[in-house]
Amino acid sequence: MVDNEILAILRQRFEDCVLYEQPDHERKCRPLLDMYEKAAENWFIKYGDLGGYANAKTAYMKQKHRMIWERRHGPVGTGMKTVDGEGDVASEH
Repeated sequence: MVDNEILAILRQRFEDCVLYEQPDHERKCRPLLDMYEKAAENWFIKYGDLGGYANAKTAYMKQKHRMIWERRHGPVGTGMKTVDGEGDVASEH
């Protein structure tokens, strides 16, 4: 619930900035938008795809599985490591 409120506050700050700085809002409110987008990405990494009946244990398990994935294959979204360190698909046969 805390992370949801943080997102709501950041979204509200950005919307207020857009209304207040209307002609130049794209330039002046860009830092707030970047902050909101990064927080939303982090929220989805932590809670996304858990469903409506998730609890602390399932969020913890998702974090654990992600850490194991990153240890084996590198950061999510960068492609998989290979044996020789090049390419996108691992072929360890």
